[in-house]
Amino acid sequence: MKTGPLVGVFLLVAALGGTLQSAQAYHRSDRDDGRVEQYRDGPCRVKEITDRGYYRKVIRCPDGRGKTWRRGNWQRDYREGSCRVRLDASREVFSKERVCGGRDRDRYDRDYDRDHDHYRD
Repeated sequence: MKTGPLVGVFLLVAALGGTLQSAQAYHRSDRDDGRVEQYRDGPCRVKEITDRGYYRKVIRCPDGRGKTWRRGNWQRDYREGSCRVRLDASREVFSKERVCGGRDRDRYDRDYDRDHDHYRD
């Protein structure tokens, strides 16, 4: 018996099995949509955390090399639609946190003073 048809059948079965497996994984329902990604951007280390209604990005650059944000230590709080955004920066670390309504609102509202529309120190 020749091996050509046998190899062809094997490849066909493997391809169909892989397709079915990926279709099952695609339709799997995850209750936790949170994700953490870590990567490098030049000399800097970047960490991104995402969840429903929550996003945080932290960039750490050793000795400030490779940073793209302005000098000094500063902080800025503002709103984007229904979301609250907080930016914190220092010489080596830049952090952006964005919280939109829903279940994660309490995580960010603890320090928010609604009467004066700013964050408590």
